[in-house]
Amino acid sequence: MQAQDLALVPKPVELKKQEGTFLLDKHTTITYAISLAREAEFFTSQIKVATGLDIKRTDTKTKQLIELKLDNTINESIGEEGYQLVVEKKKVTITAKSNTGIFYGLQSLLQLLPDYAFSRVNTNAVSITIPCVSIVDYPRFKWRGFMMDASRSFQSVAYLKKTIDLMAMHKMNVLHWHLTDDHGWRIEIKKYPWLSEKGAWRKQPNYPVKGEMGNYGGYYTQKQIRELVKYAAERHITIVPEVDLPGHSSALLWAMPELSCDSVEQQQHMQYFRDYPMRSVNYIRHRGTNVICAGKESVYPVIEDIIDEIISLFPSEYIHVGGDEVDKKWWSACPHCQKGAKKERLNDMDELQAYFINRVEKMVNARGRKLIGWDEILEGGLSESASVMAWRNIEGAKKSLDQGRKTVVAAHQGYYIQENQTTNPFHPQGWPRINTAREVYEFNPVPKGTTAAQEEKILGIQTSVWTPFMHNDQLLDIALYPRNVALSEAAWVDKNSKDWENFEARLHKHLKRLNYLGVAYWREDSVKIGSWQTNDLWKQQSVLTFDISKELTKPGVYFVLGDMQEGAELIVEKAIVLENGKQIAHDVHIGLISKEKNHDRIYFMDIQRVDKTAKYELQLQVKGTLGKVSKGDVYLLKP
Repeated sequence: MQAQDLALVPKPVELKKQEGTFLLDKHTTITYAISLAREAEFFTSQIKVATGLDIKRTDTKTKQLIELKLDNTINESIGEEGYQLVVEKKKVTITAKSNTGIFYGLQSLLQLLPDYAFSRVNTNAVSITIPCVSIVDYPRFKWRGFMMDASRSFQSVAYLKKTIDLMAMHKMNVLHWHLTDDHGWRIEIKKYPWLSEKGAWRKQPNYPVKGEMGNYGGYYTQKQIRELVKYAAERHITIVPEVDLPGHSSALLWAMPELSCDSVEQQQHMQYFRDYPMRSVNYIRHRGTNVICAGKESVYPVIEDIIDEIISLFPSEYIHVGGDEVDKKWWSACPHCQKGAKKERLNDMDELQAYFINRVEKMVNARGRKLIGWDEILEGGLSESASVMAWRNIEGAKKSLDQGRKTVVAAHQGYYIQENQTTNPFHPQGWPRINTAREVYEFNPVPKGTTAAQEEKILGIQTSVWTPFMHNDQLLDIALYPRNVALSEAAWVDKNSKDWENFEARLHKHLKRLNYLGVAYWREDSVKIGSWQTNDLWKQQSVLTFDISKELTKPGVYFVLGDMQEGAELIVEKAIVLENGKQIAHDVHIGLISKEKNHDRIYFMDIQRVDKTAKYELQLQVKGTLGKVSKGDVYLLKP
C-alpha cells in the first residue's frame, strides 16, 4: 500500500504498509496532554460532524485508543513541523516535537479515513476502519504560502475561514493577505477612519442596466481581523499582511490626496480611476496615478501610524510592504521628491524608492518585525535585513539569493493562479496565459546556478491570486483548486520525490474529499441536460425545468451553464435544485447568455447529500427579448 493508494496529499516522506485495520467507533477514545486540547478538538469535532461519533478523552489505556504525544527525543530530521503516525490494530499514535506536528499528523489521519469523513452533514456512520500504516513526515520548505488579493474583489470572513481550513488540510502555513491596492483599502485604521470609509469603495458598472454605476467595496474591521488571525493560528497558519507602498496606492490617495505628489494632472487621473476602476488597470499603469510622494516629510508619520496599527493586529514575523510597479516619473516631476533626493544625495529615482522602503523598514524593525516586499525593492539598494518575494521571474529570486537574502519564490510563470487553466470555453474569465495544476506542481523554484548555501535562503514558495474577475466565492474556488493542492505538495515534498503522474492519481481521489467540503474546483467534463427555445419572454419571468435525477449522483458543487446557439440574449435571474419538489440549493444573480458575450453565466449548486431514490429537478428563472427567438443548450459540469 502506497500513498497513491491512500490518496494522501501532500505525499508523506515515508509510508509503510502494516497488516490489519484500526476500528474507529463509539468505543474509541483519545488521550493527550492538556496542551494539545485544541488539536484534539479539531479532529474529534470533524469526526462528530461527519459521522455523529463522539470520541471522548481518556487518561487511561483502552482497547481502541488514539494517543497524541509530544516528544523532543524523536528523530531530529522531522523538525518542528514533522510527525510520526503509527496506526496499529488497537492503537493510533501520533508523535511530534510540537503542536504543529501533532496537527499535521491529525490531518494525515483524517485522510486515511473514507471520503465522507469530510462531510459537512452527518452521514450516520457507526464505524470506520483505518488501514494500519507507519508514516514519518516533514516539510521541505518553511514557507508554504498562498496570497489572497482582497483589494480587487472583497471576500467575506466566512470565505476566508474556509480558505484557511483548506490550507490547513493541505499543510500550508502562510496566508499572505493583500489588503490594499489601487482598487480598495480593506483594513480599518482607527486613527484615519476615512481610509476605509472612503478608500474601501469604488464605482463599478452595474449589470444589466447599461450605464448604471453601483457602489462596490467593503473592509475588515479590526475586530474581524483579530478573529481571523486567531482562527488561522489555531490551525497553525500565520497571516502576513500586505499594505502596498509606495505604488498601487490609489485607494489610499483617494482618501488622503495630500499624500500624493503635487500635480493637478495626477489628481485628474485619480478621479478617472475611481469612476472606472475595473476598466482602467492598464490606463493606471501607463499614466501613473497611484504613487505616494516620497519627498514630503509629512507622508512618513502617516505611514508610521498605519504600520503601528497593522503590527498591533498581526503577530507575524514579517510585514509585507509591496514596493512593486512604482511609476517613478511622478517623482521625477515632483519638486518635493527632487528636493528630498538632493538632500539625501540620491543619484536617481530608484535610489529614492530604496530610501522610501528603508525608512519604512526602520519603522517595522523598531517594532520587532521584519520587512518583506516584492522583488522591485531590490532596485536602488536595500538594507541587509530585508527579505524579498520574487514575482516577476525566477531571475528575481536569483538576484535576491545572490545578495544573501531570505527569499520567497512567487514567480508568476509557475505560481500565479488567476490565469486560465484550460482552453475550455466554459472556463470563467481569467488572465489569458494558461497555467495548469501540472505547471504549478512541476515549476522549479530554485534558480539555475543557485548554490547549496543560497538554496537554504529560500524560505519557501507560494501561489498568488489577483481577483479582478473573481467576484464570488465559487469563481475563487475555480481559480484556487486544484492548483493550490498542487502547490501544497510541491512545497512539502523533497524535489526528488515530485512525480506528477503519482500526484495526479492521488488528486483524482482527493477531489472526492473536496466534494464533501463544497469546494467548486475546476472540472473539464460537461453533460448536456436540455435545451431552450422561446420567443416571448419580455419583462416577465419564465421558468425552464430540467430533470437531472440521473446526473446528481454524489455530493459536491455542480456548475450550471447556458450556451447560446442562435437568436437573442437570455437573462437568467435564478437557478434552483429541487429534491422531490423541495428546494435544496440555489444561486441568485443576474447572468447573461449571448453569442457575443457571456456575463456571469455559471450558476453553482452546492449539493451536500444525495438520495438515490429522489427526483431532482433544475429550474432556471429567465427573461428574453420581446418577439425575438432565443435558442440554446444547458450543461452541467459535475464534480
